[in-house]
Amino acid sequence: MNVRNRMKNKVIGLLAAAGLAVMSYGAQAAQDPVRIGWVNWADAEITAKLAQIAIEDQLKQPVKMVQADIGIQFQAMANGSIDLIPMVWLPNTHAVFVDKHKEKLEDLGVLYEGRLGMAVPNSIPTSELSSIEDLKKPEIREKLGGRILSSEVGNGQYKLTQKAFEVYQLTGYKIVASSETGMLTEMDRGLKRDKWSVINAWSPHWMFSKWDLRYLDDPKKVLGENEQIHVIARKGFSEQYPQVAAFFAHYKLPEGDLQKLMLQARDSSADKVVAEYYAAHKELFTPMFVAQK
Repeated sequence: MNVRNRMKNKVIGLLAAAGLAVMSYGAQAAQDPVRIGWVNWADAEITAKLAQIAIEDQLKQPVKMVQADIGIQFQAMANGSIDLIPMVWLPNTHAVFVDKHKEKLEDLGVLYEGRLGMAVPNSIPTSELSSIEDLKKPEIREKLGGRILSSEVGNGQYKLTQKAFEVYQLTGYKIVASSETGMLTEMDRGLKRDKWSVINAWSPHWMFSKWDLRYLDDPKKVLGENEQIHVIARKGFSEQYPQVAAFFAHYKLPEGDLQKLMLQARDSSADKVVAEYYAAHKELFTPMFVAQK
């Protein structure tokens, strides 16, 4: 074989190897999981895990669930460690995180509406405590032990509560933060001992079905009014995963169903109830994928 033919065969071999490498990379890239960040909130877990089941079933696209506090989630999304968060409350609660990283994010759509605020058991007379303004009264502060019960330190609602301290000039209070479960357990313990509690609440949530609660009026709107729960992704996600992005643009879960699933999950697990719900309502999810096919 002459030199020219040997060179020709070598080039063909290199091109073939390169082609196989590209095909291998493409197959691997196609199987890269979509990384969904979620926070250990009852509604967030249900909606995120239900989306995971639907995406994996209908698109055959692997999904990896990544749990962390909301601030960590935003930082991870900004640096590309996770792909999206389907539990971003806007325009108020999580605005501080969105504004900080807005150049690196994109909005995929709204899942449902919600509300957050300070809430108390209805066993506390409205004549004594009906508004955040009432927290300034020394006798109310004493009955509450100067505590506002909250979930995670540093989340959006925690920061808004700190702001409420300033706007309403609430002195002598501290935020006692633990977790969603810890906050509600502490409130329940207080109820059984006839002790007063104020919690950082949000809805939809099963807490309003289990306990008789009411929101405190917020005349200065520090904690906002009704909000929308958005799916926020890292910049470029919809271009890389157009089918998944289109799904989230159409993904909706009736509030009544969400509340019911949250209650059911307390007696079993979120994984179990979302799997059963999807199996029984698969026809509701199929149209959410029509736009991609």
